[in-house]
Amino acid sequence: MRLKNAPMIWFSWSVAEGGYEVRAGNLIAKSPPKIKAVVGLKDDFAEDICLRFVELDNDSDKICEFANHYGFLKKRSMQSEALDVWIAEIENMRSVLTAINEGRFADGMDAYIAGYARQSGATASFVPNIAKSDIDFRCMALDFASWLWLQIGHNLTGREVAVCRACQSLFFRGGGKGTRRMQSRKTKQFCSVGCKITFNNRVSAQRRKASEQGIYARE
Repeated sequence: MRLKNAPMIWFSWSVAEGGYEVRAGNLIAKSPPKIKAVVGLKDDFAEDICLRFVELDNDSDKICEFANHYGFLKKRSMQSEALDVWIAEIENMRSVLTAINEGRFADGMDAYIAGYARQSGATASFVPNIAKSDIDFRCMALDFASWLWLQIGHNLTGREVAVCRACQSLFFRGGGKGTRRMQSRKTKQFCSVGCKITFNNRVSAQRRKASEQGIYARE
């Protein structure tokens, strides 16, 4: 058994194929949510979902679009969910990452413990892996909100939280060895290659403008 190599938090998303809409402070499913297969996402994909979630803020349009891909946070088979539930989880999760980014580790951990304690949590068990004639350890989140909090905790293990110099978004950096996610340098300053290019282009444009203004001033 390779317990140390089983970081994935498994989950079965429940998503309305007809999408979602916002009405009277509620997120409404346009069709009955359908449960998808149980999956464990690789670190990079799971990390991206978590970071996208904390950037939703209280924007109902962004929340609705996010739900179109991943469904409700807590009510897996219901037709509606209050937007306040989303806003509270977004703010609480963001407060954890912000505190750790600012060096307030104890505050961040207190906020994380309180945040996860409000969730339904997860089940844990060993399941057979027929393909490898082995047995695997599996952590199964009971709802999407629990999955998000568990993934945030997993990403905080041995890593830092930074703010992108270009878009000001929070992102994870640093860590151990073994995967692309864990190999990101502790000196990383941008959340993506796109942001790095955008920032460098902006700096180059500012330098050209300053240089041109200096030439005109001397003429």
